[in-house]
Amino acid sequence: MTVTYLEEDAGARTATNLRGVRTYTRAFKFETDSQADDAWEVGSHPSAPRIGQAFRDAWCISSTPACTDPWKGWTITAEYSSEREMNEDPTQDAMQIRVYTEQFQKPAVFDKDGNKIVNSAGDPFDPPNMMDDSRRVISLVRNVSAYPAWVLSYQDTVNSDSFTVRGVTYAAGVGKVQSVSISDGQIRNGYPFYSLEVLIHLKKNGWILEPLDVGFRELNYGGTELINILNPGDDERPSAPVPLDGAGRALANPSTTNNVLLSYPVYETAPFSVLFA
Repeated sequence: MTVTYLEEDAGARTATNLRGVRTYTRAFKFETDSQADDAWEVGSHPSAPRIGQAFRDAWCISSTPACTDPWKGWTITAEYSSEREMNEDPTQDAMQIRVYTEQFQKPAVFDKDGNKIVNSAGDPFDPPNMMDDSRRVISLVRNVSAYPAWVLSYQDTVNSDSFTVRGVTYAAGVGKVQSVSISDGQIRNGYPFYSLEVLIHLKKNGWILEPLDVGFRELNYGGTELINILNPGDDERPSAPVPLDGAGRALANPSTTNNVLLSYPVYETAPFSVLFA
């Protein structure tokens, strides 16, 4: 069974320009010596147009063989577009980057000025009111030939280095790998590949855990042991956690404005440069 390339059908060429995106159509004639030859064999001929091949300022996005004669005539119609560059090897395609926003909810503990949100008696709301927590999300999609070895180690990691996307530079500590997904295996032009997507969630204040410093116990004046905090006057234990001063002692004059936040780095860090390589 032999497939032979004959010529391009120059009369079948078309071209369009729609809002700056240029598309072209070309047709190529082939001949086979057996009725058993099928579209796969014709499309696999070395002279057949392949996905990702360049033509003028565009790249081939589809290649469709069709039998034009029951015995031996075939035509492959190829479509080209300038909208996106594609390569014969899908793992050489450019990474696709998308930036968008997702809405989350979080407890409203402080107002915009940093004051603790409490009721008219000075107690925090239980349960707390909720507020919007919008996050910028960066989606990185690229084709890979195999499951990357670094995938598992990067889940829930925070960036240890700065990185730039769409002209915006993000400092270390503001990005976290929220999820990593990989598609089922695919084949293009005989190249097996997977589509890998990494979602990075961004928080402008970083991913450090900052709980209020409150509790029912405090350190004694020597700092050698924990003792129960008692209400002034009645020596009873308080019904709600007492604000602490960041050094293990009850805050002398607690108010809505002198809250102490503790700081805990709870996520592993890693350089995000590998995600953009």
